[in-house]
Amino acid sequence: MTDDVGIVRRADADRPWREVPEHVRRTVRSATSVDLVIDAMTDAESPWPVELQRRLLHPASGGPAVLVPRAGGRGLVLGGERHALAPALRFLGLDVARADWVGDRLRFQQLAHPVTGAAAVHVGLPARLPFPDATFDLVWVDLDEVLALVGVRTSARVLGEVERVLAPGGRVVADVRHRGRRAVDAARRRTAQSAGVAADVVPVRLLLARAGLVPTGRHALLPDRADWSRLVPAARLRDELATTDLRTGGRRAVARTLRALGGSGVLAPDAVVLARRRGDAARDVTPDVTTLAERVARSDRPVVGALSDARVSVRGQRFVKVPLSADQQEALGREVAATHEAATTGFGPLVLDEVATSSHDGVRVADAPLLRARSVALDEAEAVLARALRGVTVPDERRPLRTTAAWRRLESARGEQDCVEIGAASLRDRVLRTYGALLVPVGPTHGDLHPDNVLVTAQGSARLVDWNRFEPDNPLVLDAAYAACQVDLARTGSGLAEAVRRLAADELAGPLATIASSRRGELTLAQVATLVVLDRVVSYSLPRRRYKPWTLSTMRAAVATVHALAG
Repeated sequence: MTDDVGIVRRADADRPWREVPEHVRRTVRSATSVDLVIDAMTDAESPWPVELQRRLLHPASGGPAVLVPRAGGRGLVLGGERHALAPALRFLGLDVARADWVGDRLRFQQLAHPVTGAAAVHVGLPARLPFPDATFDLVWVDLDEVLALVGVRTSARVLGEVERVLAPGGRVVADVRHRGRRAVDAARRRTAQSAGVAADVVPVRLLLARAGLVPTGRHALLPDRADWSRLVPAARLRDELATTDLRTGGRRAVARTLRALGGSGVLAPDAVVLARRRGDAARDVTPDVTTLAERVARSDRPVVGALSDARVSVRGQRFVKVPLSADQQEALGREVAATHEAATTGFGPLVLDEVATSSHDGVRVADAPLLRARSVALDEAEAVLARALRGVTVPDERRPLRTTAAWRRLESARGEQDCVEIGAASLRDRVLRTYGALLVPVGPTHGDLHPDNVLVTAQGSARLVDWNRFEPDNPLVLDAAYAACQVDLARTGSGLAEAVRRLAADELAGPLATIASSRRGELTLAQVATLVVLDRVVSYSLPRRRYKPWTLSTMRAAVATVHALAG
């Protein structure tokens, strides 16, 4: 029987969706469209936790798709919390199907991360998979969850089914988590640690061997800022940890000892394990097959990172951004074009050279030189930002605000929709009625100046990155004012709302605030603060409410602040 979202029910019973509140599961069961799910998720009175929103919706959960060793053919995503993985695999060339023992989770994925025309099956665990022998060229399985739910002996049966439906020359990719990470996750979420056997109790190699599978690669997942991860080849794990370890004294010594024993310095890392059938590995039937990450990085040891905008970064001989959807591919093309245009302006000395697009398996990626950047203090980053802004010539003649790119976005239908969704409709109307004739210096702007977009090499060479919001005809005050707010936010730990309040009250100090004040033209500082907030509200890419709802509360607070400032 097929339900209203295209799921074929083959399971006698449902498995619980772990660490998801019951009211969320009820919403998913009753919703008939993704809009109804988002309505509940972003309800101003009772929004879902931000961490849960990210976990469920962020497209970066599909990032490890670049580790798939084969483009084309048929793929199966079996269980797991990588909600955006199936559409990413489809975009990268696989005819993909989903199967899951958690019915609510599968329904959510069908609603929020659909794959047109793809099969979706609610299966039992354990049970025979409802597919013929040798159906799939790739099977991606959450091995840790299987272990946690059914134990070691039954997990071997499940992997046997994976081997059965795997085509000759096909690949298995297994997600593996560990007991230490489970304990830390449970403590963070204040939940009971999940039951079952973790994948560090029984060696993954042994589990795979029981099903006739042989590991061919392993990428460790390292925790990174904002809870995203980098996938590092296991052989390089210790070096990577050593270079990112900022501890000193006794804590650093303990961390070194744990690393020597194979740990991360705190806990064992999660991993993505690649495997093949034993017979295929012995015959090496496809020795020329490499992963997309290896091809775009021009290296057999790439480091894969999930970026905050849901694209994937790959480091090897070059730094490459890989799209996970057609929308992202188009956005990357625009970013490369904008980078070239920025290089012809006063920003030129701080723009990366040799940024280009290239094609891999029909996917257009953005390709840039690899800079070995060092960590910089906030003061140094602020100095680089100020130097970049001083390089942009301020024109003698000012232009009305209504002739700028920021105004065109704000008055567009898309701008109206963005403002309505975040509660800024009346603020937008007021600005459109009263700000248009005000004269301001106009010129090129980066659009997203903040300390994290500054790279400084060991030799002291500075560069700015992420030019996807670059525009040649914008109010020059926007760059300096937003950067000043971001530096203040980083120093004080306050939110954007407090930073823009301080901007409007002329309480921000430093070179960026000084530049902002000198480039505001006829705008008051309160009006500058309002423009900064509305410029962040109006999206440059996909609708925030649908694709980045976890940013809504921060932006709503900033909107309320500038509303109050405007009286």
